Amino acid sequence: MSFKRITALLILVISIFAAGTASAGLARSYAVYPVEINGPDQYKYLSRGVQTMLISRLNWTGHFEPLAASKELSEADRPTSKIEEIKSTEKLGVDYLALGSITIVGKDASIDLRMVDKDGKSWTKSSKTTIEGLIPALDGLATEIKGDLFEKPGIKKVTEGDKAREEAKPKAALNPEFLTASASAIPMQSKINAQFRYEGGTETPGRWRSQSVDVVNRGGFVADVTGDGNQEVVILTDQEIKVFAVQDHRLKELLSYQYTSRANGIKISGIDIGKDGVTEVILCVIIDHRPVSYILSFKDKVAKELISRVPKFLSSVRLPPNFTSTIVGQAYDPSRTFYSKNMIEYMYSGGGLVAVRNLAVPEFANVFNTAFLPDKEDYKMLVINKYGRIGVYNKGREPLYESQASYNSVDVKFETANKLVGFGSENKQNSMGHYYAVPMAITVASVSDPKKLEVLLNKDLSVASQVFSNYKNFSQGEIHSEYWDGVGLSLAWKTRRIKGSVTSYGVADIDSDGEKELYCILNSYPGALGVKFRKTLIVAYELNLEQ
Repeated sequence: MSFKRITALLILVISIFAAGTASAGLARSYAVYPVEINGPDQYKYLSRGVQTMLISRLNWTGHFEPLAASKELSEADRPTSKIEEIKSTEKLGVDYLALGSITIVGKDASIDLRMVDKDGKSWTKSSKTTIEGLIPALDGLATEIKGDLFEKPGIKKVTEGDKAREEAKPKAALNPEFLTASASAIPMQSKINAQFRYEGGTETPGRWRSQSVDVVNRGGFVADVTGDGNQEVVILTDQEIKVFAVQDHRLKELLSYQYTSRANGIKISGIDIGKDGVTEVILCVIIDHRPVSYILSFKDKVAKELISRVPKFLSSVRLPPNFTSTIVGQAYDPSRTFYSKNMIEYMYSGGGLVAVRNLAVPEFANVFNTAFLPDKEDYKMLVINKYGRIGVYNKGREPLYESQASYNSVDVKFETANKLVGFGSENKQNSMGHYYAVPMAITVASVSDPKKLEVLLNKDLSVASQVFSNYKNFSQGEIHSEYWDGVGLSLAWKTRRIKGSVTSYGVADIDSDGEKELYCILNSYPGALGVKFRKTLIVAYELNLEQ
């Protein structure tokens, strides 16, 4: 190597080293004073604790580093005027001061964190949270401050898409039984230690649980089906439909309707076909491997068949453009069971059903697995596939998103055909036993934010179901609130874990007190070997708690 090349290489190495040294010397510095606590004396200890935390959280080695003597600063050293703040930066030899205050009222906390530079200019970051949410809230504020000062990797600038997603996000739900998603900007609202977040007694604030009823249910809904002005709980069992009233926080059976013993009941749903405020019941059963549907009235506590033995799958679905409950039917196809081109909207007229229009839906949509999500002037279609994953489609039936997790599975199924078109019927003796599992209906409602719609789903929680595809008897569940952020469905909040197999859920005034609740109909889970001892119970969550 020539002398000139060696010299050039040495100069380059020295330049790089000098640049690195200069860069290290350009790190901005800060000092953190003990935080002012405005609240009960029992929380005064937080002053020093938060100071230590901020010293650590604001640190970004080589860019933003704390004053070594920051921990020695006391409350008495805290500047009380703008002039004192400027003098403090000069005295300490730092670029910034971190001054903060926390106001505590009950279990709620309000954080104000102010950054002051050596010229006296300042800006404030604020957050409202709970005592339990202090740490994640302070983490978020520290991240925002570093994002303001530097374009730190991992802290990106807010784009128009980010703003749109943030605007789509509903507010945090108020019930302490609901947990805000960790990705949300709003801290967890729970008043219970996060280490015990799945625990809770029967008298947990904001949650009500009924007594156990000695039947196993296959789903249901809450509505006024008797016409008495109160809401009733309607459930489907393997032999009948039972109607319960909620009185003094207990379930009281009002009446029942028994269908033929040859039938396998698979679904009930509600619809007010008379537009008189009284909800009728759509019952769909399987008889001899074929669907048979009924429309029943329980007005005045008398069971009456309005329409009998319709040879179709019938259900109630909220259809665009008005998104009101509508009768939707589907013919049985012996080669495919469900065929999307057969989905038809019906209306009740003259004691019968009149076809209104064919519905343009995705290929694997059916009357049980499809819901519609209003989206400004348009809508999205939500379809639960055979694996329990949620698919989102636009108005033109183009796929936009599919979830990785499975939702809304329930232990209700019926045997389906397993043959190709034109090959005759399948030999029953050689049948492989193919089944279609009927999912819970998807609920679309405004729960935590009256201006924004949320998609409520029951998360499947079971190890066995991940191994055995036909296993749908879950020991516990979680209701998730998801919202469309323009790219996919994102979690807004979820309930604490619900012990038991959830079969249905929804939003209704279950106790007729004038306020709606999020309710879950479930079967108790006495273990895989004790399924015959399962019982029905209801869990309900208040949605309008005082702040």
